Parts: sequence; structure tokens; C-alpha cells
Amino acid sequence: MSIPKSFIDQVLDQTDIVDVIGRRLPLNKKGSNYWGKCPFHDDQKPSMAVNQDKQFYYCFVCQASGNSINFLRDYENLDFTDAVETLASSLGLEIPYEKTLIDLADEDYLILDEAVKVFEAQLKESKKAINYLKSRNISGITAKKYQLGFSNDSWDSLYSSFEKRFEKKIIASSGLFLEKNKKNYDRFRNRVIFPIRNIKGQNIAFGGRVIDPDDEPKYLNSPETKLFNKSNELYGLYEARKETKKMDSIIVVEGYMDVIALHEKGIKNAVATLGTAVTSNHLSKLMRYSNNIFFAFDGDLAGEKAAWKALQNVLPIIREDIRIKFVFFEAGDDPDSYVNKYGEKGFIELINNGQTLSEFFFSKVKKVDDVNSLEGRTRIASYASELIRTINNLPLKEAFISETSKICEIPIEKLISEPNQTKPSPSAEKVKMDNRSNTKKIASIYLIIHSVLKDRSLVQEPIFDEIKEDSPLSFLRELREVIEVETDTLVSKLIERIKSKRLKELFSQAMVSEIEIEQDDARKMFFDCMNSLLKDEEDREESLKTKYNTGSISETERRELQQLILKKSEIDNDDKILLKNLSMKKD
Repeated sequence: MSIPKSFIDQVLDQTDIVDVIGRRLPLNKKGSNYWGKCPFHDDQKPSMAVNQDKQFYYCFVCQASGNSINFLRDYENLDFTDAVETLASSLGLEIPYEKTLIDLADEDYLILDEAVKVFEAQLKESKKAINYLKSRNISGITAKKYQLGFSNDSWDSLYSSFEKRFEKKIIASSGLFLEKNKKNYDRFRNRVIFPIRNIKGQNIAFGGRVIDPDDEPKYLNSPETKLFNKSNELYGLYEARKETKKMDSIIVVEGYMDVIALHEKGIKNAVATLGTAVTSNHLSKLMRYSNNIFFAFDGDLAGEKAAWKALQNVLPIIREDIRIKFVFFEAGDDPDSYVNKYGEKGFIELINNGQTLSEFFFSKVKKVDDVNSLEGRTRIASYASELIRTINNLPLKEAFISETSKICEIPIEKLISEPNQTKPSPSAEKVKMDNRSNTKKIASIYLIIHSVLKDRSLVQEPIFDEIKEDSPLSFLRELREVIEVETDTLVSKLIERIKSKRLKELFSQAMVSEIEIEQDDARKMFFDCMNSLLKDEEDREESLKTKYNTGSISETERRELQQLILKKSEIDNDDKILLKNLSMKKD
């Protein structure tokens, strides 16, 4: 499925990049830009500029750049579709996915869709499976909504029905079968089947639960495939989203049956991890759809470990508008059994009385050592500081520091602070030096970019043809090509069309520069700067020769002069002698 280009533009048009980044990183206004520490390298001081007018960000050290979609993809490790979904969800927009010819013919999905039909049909024919679901208080309506099925107790019935319909590579990559001794077997046998769907509603994997208590393992999931990554997917999220476009809250539980049981009792906002701990990808996905997230785990050691892992993963991406609570059940209970005992009302009451993120955090760190001894408080402060250092949201970070200091009776600010904060990185200094040496040229390029964006008809001007293909300015030809194709595209989208690394860097820098050009001035500014750059290019050889003759030429300039001479169609004797001298090592 694809997302229409017009919808992507709509999302970017309605999104404020300062809000997107500011929810994840501290930003401070300075001039026309907001500045913050870049999360894509070990930034010691704010080097990332965020421009609200252009809806663009750029790091002057690592050159990370782009629009809101680019930032979310890199910051939260999302693919393009998930990043758009995140922004669309925050705006209350539903993505109008379009089916492409590839989608319609994609056998990787088709084989899974066919398997769902087979499993559903087998459930209808299995009294054992139906009786099991009834014993778990699961109605036919709920079973149909989640497309529950059953796999027969057969070694290869599913494989036998598919081997003549699908190619071997499709069968092998589906995750439905096992190969042993050059024979293929059905992976799921004698199990209730839970189809796993992505947020688009496409079947991507399966989970199976035994009916007979003596069978092992109790739960069995599809292996990871090109369609299924358990660290990214949440069971029941698609169904929960269908119930309501804007979810007030999401309840995270541990198993399929917990999700199903809660839905049966009227709680339709539950999702489950798929046999793995809650990952940062899970958390990022959850926060796209709701600001209130409840973790409801078993009250045993495994449940507490899972909750603590979730807390550790949420700290780097938590925002002050996100409310998280942790709920632990008494021994012998889980969400399924609890909701069947106490009903919807009792379960909701329990959830609402759960521990907040900070309550759970400090209850755990206090157990690290004796809070009544100086040595114990010191160890607690050290342990807490390692975790607090991972928090990127400044208000929350400061609140956690303050509370830890109170508990430990120790000021821990110095433990939290980053070392060498004031020392600029070598790469930052290099950027500064490079910029100083080319200030005039770079400023002209910035003005050209801004002029063309202000008046896009300028890309039709013949002056672009005066730039030679082997010229250091040849990247400006691509600027023309990009804007010729995308004349109506948002500025924040153009960066995705640029292939040249040099143009992408300069374009990004121009977007966060303090330059503003009026429409009436754009044409004159464009020609003045273009003519200046072209003239400088023509005069460059003579300028470098003068530097060589006066002995003031640098090694970089010596190489540049060599290249300029070598590019000539004809090289006279004087230049041949000069080339020879330039190639000789300096004393």
C-alpha cells in the first residue's frame, strides 16, 4: 500500500517541526531559529538549528537534516510509513492508503491471507476448539472480529494444499512451515490461531495457543520474516484503532488471550507484545496513538522485569504530555482472569490506581541499597543518575534529578551533567574554518537557493547552462532539475529529491540561515549572485597563479590549480612547466 503524495504534503503542511522536535528535545529560540543538541551524534553543545518558517532542521556538525518525517525516521528508528502515520495520528488524520498493483499481486501477503481462511474454516469444524473458546468466555462475534482460527493436528495438511498454489520461495518465507530432512511440515498444529495484523490491517504473522495443557510450548509465534518483526508489532493495535480513531488510552498486556478477554468484556483498547519485552519501537508506536499508556503485567518476577525494561526504554523518549502507569496483578491473576472475576468496572478501577512512571522508578531505585545509610544513598544516587542521564526531555529530567537529590540527600546534578560540555568538537571547529574560508561563495549560493525558492520560474533561465559539468558549481544544475520537476512541492519536501551530497548540505544550511528575500528582489539577487560565482570561477585560475608566484599558495590550492589546468582542452608550454612544478614536493 502507498500513501498519496498529496496527503504527505498535507501532513507536512499542518505539522509544526518545532513542536515535533521540541517534544523530544530541549530547544531554545535564538534569532530566527530554535537550537538544540543534535541527537544523531555526541553533541556537546547545541549545533542543530530548527527553522519554523521553512519547517526544516540542520546540524552544523554531522549534517543531519530534513523535515519532520526525516527527523522521526532517524530519531525513533521508523520507516517512512510509520513516521507519516505518527504525524498523521497527532493531527487526527487517517491515512488514505492506496493499493498499488504490487500490493494486489503480492504473494507474501496472499499466502498469509489464504492461511487465515483455512484456519477460520478449520475452527468452524472443530468442536474441541470451539468448546475451548467458549470455556474462556470468548463469543463468536469476538472470534470473528479477530479472525481466530484453528490448526488441525496434522503434520502437513496446510503445506499440501499450498505447495501447488505458491512458489517455493514464497512458502519458505511465509513462516508457516518448518523444513526438516528436506521435508516440509506445518508449523502450527492442534492450536488456536491468532492472526497478527499490522496497522494497515494486513496479515503479517500468526500466534498459536495449545488447547491440551500437556502440549508444549504453550504459545508459538511465527518466526521473523520480511513482513514481521516482533520488536515493532503489537497484537490487537489494528483492532483497537478500528474501534476508535482517537484512543484516550492504551493498555499493554502480555498475551493474546488477555487482549481477547478484555475486548469481550468491553475493554477495546488493549494490545499485547509478541513474546518479547517492550521495545523502544513499541513505545514510539504506542505514543503515536495515545498519551495515556498503562502496562498491566503479571505480578511475578518476570512481570516486574518486563515492566522495568519498559520503563528503561521509555525514559529516552518520554514527553511531559505522556502519562504512563504500571499495574501488577496478585499471584495467580492476569488481565484475563481478573476481568472475568471483577468485570470491566473492576478492571478499569485497578488500572487507574496503578503506579505512575515516577512512582515505579523511585520504588525500584530505593531497593538498590539502604536509604538510611550514607553509603546506601550514594549507591542509589549513582544508580539513578545513570538512568536519569538517558532522559532527553528537560523538564522531566530536572524533576527526576530534584526528587533523587531529596531522597539521597545528595546533589546529583554533577553526576547527571555531560562531561566537557563547553569544549567544542573538532568537527565543529572544522566546519567553522571551512565556512570562514568560503564565506562569500557560500553566502552567494544561499542567496541563489532562496531566490529560486521564492521565484521558481528562475530555474528556466539559460544562465544555468553556463555552469560547466565539471565545475565545482555543477551541483546548482541539480537544483534546477529538482525544482523543475517539483514546482509546487513544499520546501521541506524538496530535500528528499536532492541526490548530490554537496547540494543537500548547502540547501539545508540555507534553510536554517537568517536570510530572507522579498519576491520583488529575488530575480535581481539571483542574477547578481550567479554572475558573481561564474566570474569568480573564471578568475580563479589567475588568482591561484598569483598566489603560487608570490609563494602564498596552500597545499589545497596547489591541488586545485593542478585540476584547473588539467581540465583545459589545450595546455600551453607555460602551464606544462607550472604543472611539473606543482607536482614537485615543497621544501
